[in-house]
Amino acid sequence: MVQDFKAGISSIPGTTMQKWNSTGEDNPQPLHFPAHTCQSETSTMSSIPPPTPPPAPGPPPVQAHTPPEPQPPTVPTTGPKGSHLLELHIFNGHPFKDHWAYWISSPDDPRVGVKIHATGDVRNGFVFEIKRSHDLRTSPDIPIKRIPLQWVDGRYLDQGKMFNGGLEKIENLPVCAFEEVLSKVKVPGKSLNSVNSDGELVGARVGRKVVQRDCQTWIVESMGQLVREGIVGRGVEEFVCKIRQ
Repeated sequence: MVQDFKAGISSIPGTTMQKWNSTGEDNPQPLHFPAHTCQSETSTMSSIPPPTPPPAPGPPPVQAHTPPEPQPPTVPTTGPKGSHLLELHIFNGHPFKDHWAYWISSPDDPRVGVKIHATGDVRNGFVFEIKRSHDLRTSPDIPIKRIPLQWVDGRYLDQGKMFNGGLEKIENLPVCAFEEVLSKVKVPGKSLNSVNSDGELVGARVGRKVVQRDCQTWIVESMGQLVREGIVGRGVEEFVCKIRQ
């Protein structure tokens, strides 16, 4: 039994027992059992390759190049004697394209002038129209932009007839060389397909690409004619071509 006890005790790490003699005398002799030693496992981290570093960040995204906004012609605040300022008036057409019109200001009041444009729409077509002594203070149509284009030489204009003696008038008959040139440029006709009462598509032929012509088209084309006649400069034509919607 003592042996069993010893065996049990000896299994305990770091335990020291006293040895009793066989005679039963109280002369114990210490029994030394080697302490149990726990050896740590040797680290093998040096043999494990380091983790792969994350990839380097890529180059920043390329920003889309936005061309600069076209700049209008440089126009002096005053022009040669007898000349009149030609402006481009732009009217809000949301959700469709903006409406464009020529404007010749009165020398006495820039809010009064001659409005020349192609009025109408792509479904019904356009007509050439001149509004004489048109007053922006009482007009239901107010431009969102007034862009000076050039001073027009007085020899192409007739101030008395153009402004109708200060009385407002709407017509389509030219009274000076400037208006004569514009009146000869054909205004756009119908350029939008429509459906008749029988449900049939009318207008342009089915399957054919339709190029819509509108008031902006007429301004660009008539401006080209003014350039060819020597009334306005080439830079003015280039500007209106660039800003066309």
